[in-house]
Amino acid sequence: MTLRYVRSGAGGAANGTDWANAYLTIAAALTASAAGDTIYVSEDHAASLGATQTYTSPGTAAAPVRVVCVNHSGSVPPVSADIRTTAAESTTTSNAMTFAGDFVVYDGIIFTCGSGSSSAIMTVLGVADKIIKIRNGALRLGTSSSTASIALGNNSAGGASIEMENTTVQFGHVSQKITCAAEVLWKDTPSAVTGATIPTALFAVAATNRGAHIECRGVDLSALGSGKTIFSNTAAQIAAQLVLNDCKIDTAVTLCSRPGSRGEGGLDYFRVDSGGTNYKHGRIRFEGTQTEETTIVRSGGASDNTTPIAEKIVTTANCSEHFPFKSLPIAIWNDTTGASVTATIEGIWGGGAVPNNNDIWLEVEYLGSASSPQASFVNDTKADPLAANAGHTSSSETWGGSTTKFKMAVSFTPQQKGLVMARVIAAAASSTFYVCPKVALS
Repeated sequence: MTLRYVRSGAGGAANGTDWANAYLTIAAALTASAAGDTIYVSEDHAASLGATQTYTSPGTAAAPVRVVCVNHSGSVPPVSADIRTTAAESTTTSNAMTFAGDFVVYDGIIFTCGSGSSSAIMTVLGVADKIIKIRNGALRLGTSSSTASIALGNNSAGGASIEMENTTVQFGHVSQKITCAAEVLWKDTPSAVTGATIPTALFAVAATNRGAHIECRGVDLSALGSGKTIFSNTAAQIAAQLVLNDCKIDTAVTLCSRPGSRGEGGLDYFRVDSGGTNYKHGRIRFEGTQTEETTIVRSGGASDNTTPIAEKIVTTANCSEHFPFKSLPIAIWNDTTGASVTATIEGIWGGGAVPNNNDIWLEVEYLGSASSPQASFVNDTKADPLAANAGHTSSSETWGGSTTKFKMAVSFTPQQKGLVMARVIAAAASSTFYVCPKVALS
């Protein structure tokens, strides 16, 4: 494993052996490297490059390559106290940046693609079946072209895994965006979208892509406000899924445009808010949406110990008995084995009479075998597609709004202790239901 050095201001032999003879670009250092090498980039490295840059890492799972920004005036070789976050490489005009290698970590590097009004594409893993990690850095578009973009993965190249930690993004036109065709984890990033230009849509997935899974954990996306969308669905995209966990947003932002058809994916979010509340969660799908509700709630029902909470489910015209909206799972611990247990969930809606068991129903997933963790399922909908429907049982619970109260209940016999997962399935089209996520086991 060799130590290599990069500094744009070096005036020596450019063979990377030390700071005086450092490579002038990161790409040059990678070309000369082998698996397991470490490349140190000077904190004052500032390369402005008039050609396309391809960063190809020779790393392997057992021996990844590390590219780390450090203080060139510090220890040799550098130590932890020398780590910095100011090294920068940029391309001019329409010159692209492509990160093509495998098993590589970039730490403390600012990458800027393009300049002026020329279109330029920054592609992170444009080759198949690769993995990359970017820490304490930035991905920026330096061009004002509306067609420039940051591409995570490649629509036609196959799988890619990308992790961005404490890594910001920046744009030069409101129509620019991050396009995704990869498995992406973006985490632990304050003020994640920087600069004066905030894109209209942050994430988008091309209609031709192979699918994408984007997870943001602990990311501050509050720079996107009114008129902005975090995740924009594209017609005919395939299985694109965004998950937001413990993220900060602006109160006026649109989290996700509704998918235009089944199979296009959608959004799940948990503890996402603009302020100090920590209970906001929901789901956006083609068939409907689920959001938290704090007004039409059940007395004595679910709460975060401060705020009473219900689940508001609003279905679209695309919802039906055979292709319904499925809520986020509600988990509850069960200690009973070998005896019947009944799970009950209370609900209310404005549909006049109590809803039928093919309008909305409860499905419970439980441990029905003592010999394996294979799930068993039970529900209170119709017994089969040809069976007649029936109204749910009316309820006398007290709610803070709406009109017709009902309850859904299923009985089952668990064979192991463990979590029981309850899901509310809503099938009546263009309807609004409120359900209490406090599951009663009796």
